Amino acid sequence: MDNKDYFMKFDRPFTIEIDPDAKRQINLDPRGAYGKITMGYDNDWEHFYMSPSVWKIEDYEKQWKLAWKHLETHDTGVFVANVQPNPMATIYSLYKIQDSIFIRPSMLFEESYLEMIGNNPYTPETSFLYIPERKHFFMKFRGKKIPADEWKVKIIS
Repeated sequence: MDNKDYFMKFDRPFTIEIDPDAKRQINLDPRGAYGKITMGYDNDWEHFYMSPSVWKIEDYEKQWKLAWKHLETHDTGVFVANVQPNPMATIYSLYKIQDSIFIRPSMLFEESYLEMIGNNPYTPETSFLYIPERKHFFMKFRGKKIPADEWKVKIIS
């Protein structure tokens, strides 16, 4: 699912979609799916597992469409890749700065999930209320700070 229906175009492929060709790993819920975010050519992509335990697979796709739409009028956005009940969420935060989108993958585990989202409903529609500030260059995991990755895609129109 790319942004072709929305206003921004990029200097390279920038998509998020279900990847039907991804190989299934053992011990994961067979009702789940694998997604893929592409941020360029060749090896500029990342796979992720989408658990059906909290959101349906259709909820993830709905959220991605809402994320493209959200970026039309906001400087931030988020692609939600996985939500699990323990609590945990895998997200790709999007930051629009001048002529670029910066993409930061992160996992919100237990402590960081509860700090950011708490017991509030986390749905495709409310996901935009819980985007980490970009100034945080680390994510928390069990009390430890882990450096955050970040990718950049240039906006051309």
